[in-house]
Amino acid sequence: MTRDGSRVLLLDGATGTELRARGVEVPSHVSSIWSARALTEAPDAVVQVHRDYIEAGADVVTANNYAVTPPLLAREGLEDRLEPLTLCAAALAQRARDEAGRAVRIAGSLPPLETSYRADLVGEDEAILADYRRIAALLAPRVDLLLCETLASGREARAATTAALETGLEVWLSFTLQGNRRDHLPSGESIEQAWAAAGSPDVAAVLLNCCGANLVGHGVEVLARILERPFGGYAHSADVVLRGEGEAPVAVEELQWKPLDVDRYTAAVEGWLDAGASIVGGCCSTGPAHIARLRALIDERAQRAAP
Repeated sequence: MTRDGSRVLLLDGATGTELRARGVEVPSHVSSIWSARALTEAPDAVVQVHRDYIEAGADVVTANNYAVTPPLLAREGLEDRLEPLTLCAAALAQRARDEAGRAVRIAGSLPPLETSYRADLVGEDEAILADYRRIAALLAPRVDLLLCETLASGREARAATTAALETGLEVWLSFTLQGNRRDHLPSGESIEQAWAAAGSPDVAAVLLNCCGANLVGHGVEVLARILERPFGGYAHSADVVLRGEGEAPVAVEELQWKPLDVDRYTAAVEGWLDAGASIVGGCCSTGPAHIARLRALIDERAQRAAP
């Protein structure tokens, strides 16, 4: 339970890094379609990852369409595969839910259209809005909500949420934070500036994801201050090494990390809950063990809060 008595929602953990940990080929996100390759090469493994998160206690699982975008498909000569791969990702998530027999919600991803964390690669407004509308239209009849995630600028967030909200589905917005600077997106905007640039869309929740757990910990305190709607986060199972508040941005590939085991990641998430977060989960390098432990934490807190 949160401080106001509302229920905490538990997201799943990583898909791409978890598939890789299970022996599935997941090439670099910089030069490939990342975990989307598994949709055709290892669909049963994708289903099993979803199932394991459901069985660990997740309330929401996200379809594996993160890298199914027109620009990423084009760089592998797969321009004509947007529809079949998007539908496949949704179908595999639905299959996992059916096999698990739990009424979890399925989120469809509206991710960065280009390489993650690269605000400089975000296209012109009309072009990115058109691409997001294509993705949202394919997902909307097949998922329960749309998650605009890992977004690197307020302008990118405005396009993604505009397209998502046009479907009539519930929409969540999630920013990523620049690896070595608190409260800053890759665009250089602060969380508050990015939220303002996004146009304060009518989204149901605002999250932070795909960055150090310590950055999310600071960021949720910012969200608690500026928002009057549900907020939360899902981070890497690591803290990023911070060298100084005034330092220049460091490329993701050059960051230094302090890995967090399940217990330390859970302790970090508990801090987010103490700050008022009501939606939590895991991103890269988290797995079903992290989600199972978060399920236990959330249930323990709810039991303590019960009258």
